[in-house]
Amino acid sequence: MGNEQLAARVDQISAGLAAALTSLVVGATALRHVDIVTTFMMYVAKMADDEARAYGSVAPLKVGLLNDYPTMGDTDNDTVDAIRLVIDEALAAGRIDRPVELVRRNVVGLPNGTYAAVERAFDELVGEGCLAIFGPWISDNVVPLRPHVDATARTPIITLSGSEGALGEWCFALNNGSMAEEPVMLAAVMLGDNRSRIAIAYEASLIGKEYLSFAEKAYTAAGLTVVSTMAIPQVEADKADVVDRLRAAEPDALVHVGFGHGLWGFTDALLAAGWDPPRYTTTAFEMAHINAEWMRQLAGWVGLDSYDERNAVGQAFLDRFEARYGRRPGHSMPGLAHDAATVIVRALEGARPLTGGGVKQAMEQVKLIPAASGAPGTFLRFGRFIRQGWLGSDYLVARRVLPDGSGHVFHAAPSANISRAVGVG
Repeated sequence: MGNEQLAARVDQISAGLAAALTSLVVGATALRHVDIVTTFMMYVAKMADDEARAYGSVAPLKVGLLNDYPTMGDTDNDTVDAIRLVIDEALAAGRIDRPVELVRRNVVGLPNGTYAAVERAFDELVGEGCLAIFGPWISDNVVPLRPHVDATARTPIITLSGSEGALGEWCFALNNGSMAEEPVMLAAVMLGDNRSRIAIAYEASLIGKEYLSFAEKAYTAAGLTVVSTMAIPQVEADKADVVDRLRAAEPDALVHVGFGHGLWGFTDALLAAGWDPPRYTTTAFEMAHINAEWMRQLAGWVGLDSYDERNAVGQAFLDRFEARYGRRPGHSMPGLAHDAATVIVRALEGARPLTGGGVKQAMEQVKLIPAASGAPGTFLRFGRFIRQGWLGSDYLVARRVLPDGSGHVFHAAPSANISRAVGVG
């Protein structure tokens, strides 16, 4: 633009601005400063290109869902539908004043896939402009991803990982388990069941080895005797030899620790050996919710789960879920998805500005929200230096798959014997 054209354009803008400012006096009464600013903003907007107009439409808030363990089963659908229900309820209640877009990435991460796929999906969601991401969920993926999330410093994540190595400045957890705490909980459950001699089969993986180190300490502190430890592959493999060697130690309880794929074939190997010991596992128990075959694989096992039918908040949510979708899931993922989405909704509501950093700070202000997961009395809360969001002694309970694999039932609350397990009282 030449100097003469530029001068003419300045004169045009000045004249228009003067006219706009002149109109701000109605009779003899001057408008407030806020009215002047508002009118000026509207004037500037009118001068803008119609294709890039800054008013009259609202961009959606984007929330990411990074599923690093897609099952192609009902649990995946239940998770997505639970998130959408929480978001829609928040919109209907006026908690959020603009539309929300759920941006999904399903990738096969570790143990059966690759970590690289998970990191790539995270980067894509950040690039899409997501203000928060639910996932990834698996510790083998989240622990190595944490430094990348913190270094990116743009979008907070909420993971289900039970490893404290997954926690960071931008990494929050509604941990669906805890490598450090689950062994103490299982020790309490086994004490309540009068077990004393424990044989441990641990998956040869990051998760399995971390569980094992805490389990040996927790069981010893609880007065339980570990009579054998055996490594098993993290992926599906034959268990006949492992079963024979564990049985030779004459335990009165068998414990599996790990992600859960190592459970495949265990029950069949026990049946083939004619051995039916009391058997326990971690939150790997929730593999039973994937489909009927996984339920059969866990027939007779006791394990930890965040689903508890005694939780009135969770049951009320399932009432609304059933009314909308015509089905009523009896497993952990709807409750976990409800709780994660609730944290995200509260953070979107409170974020100032509406950036990833604003959402992160708002997440830290989520306090004492009743949870749909866990036993009655479980709450959600984060803080400036609090990254695990459960508040309550029984955010996990023990459940048992029926011997015929037809379903699962409540078994015990760890809190009933937790004092014995930690040597207090």
